[in-house]
Amino acid sequence: MIINGITGTHIATDTPVDIPFNSKQMQLALDKNPDTMNTSWDMVCDICVCNGFIDPRGNMFIDSLVVNGVSRPFH
Repeated sequence: MIINGITGTHIATDTPVDIPFNSKQMQLALDKNPDTMNTSWDMVCDICVCNGFIDPRGNMFIDSLVVNGVSRPFH
């Protein structure tokens, strides 16, 4: 189980996926400002790719956001 990040299913393979987030990604993922949240999410996904993980956008169904080990529904 990851401490911070997202969990879901890879769309093409139906395989479970866990992507851990660093502290900056968590800060961006928790952005609730309607004017900046989409840009923040794009930055989260770009960091995922830079860290060697898949780009969640269009590649996985995200089930939950894990914050400090507590899983909560993504939407």
